[in-house]
Amino acid sequence: MQLLLKSATFFCLTALALIVTGYDQSAVSAFSIAIKQTLNPPKVLIEEDFNGRDPFGQVHQQFGIDHAFTVVDDPAGGRNKVGRFELREQDPIQSNGKRSEVLFPPQDHHDRWYSYSVYIPSEHFKWDHDNDIISQWHQATGGSPATTFRVHQDNFMFRTGNKKATRKDYYLGKVEKDKWHHFIFHIIHDHGKDGLVEVWQNGEKVLEHKGGNMYDTDLPRWKVGIYKASWAKRKTSTTERVIYFDNIKLGSEKSSVEDLLLATGKH
Repeated sequence: MQLLLKSATFFCLTALALIVTGYDQSAVSAFSIAIKQTLNPPKVLIEEDFNGRDPFGQVHQQFGIDHAFTVVDDPAGGRNKVGRFELREQDPIQSNGKRSEVLFPPQDHHDRWYSYSVYIPSEHFKWDHDNDIISQWHQATGGSPATTFRVHQDNFMFRTGNKKATRKDYYLGKVEKDKWHHFIFHIIHDHGKDGLVEVWQNGEKVLEHKGGNMYDTDLPRWKVGIYKASWAKRKTSTTERVIYFDNIKLGSEKSSVEDLLLATGKH
């Protein structure tokens, strides 16, 4: 609370200074908005539905090759646009790995909500003995991510822990291909006992993990897409990965399951 009061005081004094020095009302209005967002952050910080002019304009893109990401029609026949991620075995190394991903901005709070719809096509995502990371919470100095969401041998799998040797794997069921799945992740990022992971799939809670879920370093940054570490070193059972994403949201500590659930009629 003391930090919030200090922030509000700073913004108010700055707005007063703008008035005194002759800035117009629009500048003062901008600072008023900044005050409100500081004291009462929005429930959804970033949202991407691929219907705008600049998809992923707010995040860092790690594509590297033309087919890595495109905006296309809904593969399930909907009228909306979606994001198509593609990774091939022969693709060049991108950011020290075989990936087609986006990296969200640095976090400034340990309590965050994440959600998206994901569609895995049977034609371009064949069974593989190895796994694919489709979401990760990346810490720059932590090495292999402490918390990830994966597809492993055609199963959804969530892995989390605060040390590489003690991470736990939670299998969330068989991947039903050629249909949309909606996931919500609530994570209180913490190295110790106060950590929490909750996962909902298609509106049903499927996982709760209490305890450390990050390394003892900076807060992680969210990544979405396809990352296949094995292809940088060896071949696997397949040479192609395609995944579609839609309704991607990053929620603040003010968010909830209800805020991230999809409206009726959306996938």
